[in-house]
Amino acid sequence: MEIKPTKYQPGQKVWTLIGMKAEEKTIKGINISVDSDGVQKNYYYMLVPKEKECSSEAFASYSEKELFSSKEEMRMSVFGD
Repeated sequence: MEIKPTKYQPGQKVWTLIGMKAEEKTIKGINISVDSDGVQKNYYYMLVPKEKECSSEAFASYSEKELFSSKEEMRMSVFGD
């Protein structure tokens, strides 16, 4: 079984939608999993503000399909124009 290269790398800035708002985040880590059928899934971890908790930050994970290299790429995906 071969692990395929990920689309994004730790330290890379990406765009995603958080609470219906476009935000640029920096990837802090990647979790790669492979299921019994050999399908690879990549999850990217980023720091996001915590709400109503003691700590001011938390890690959130996003799949590759939720991330975009640029704001323009994200806009094209959402609006299709």
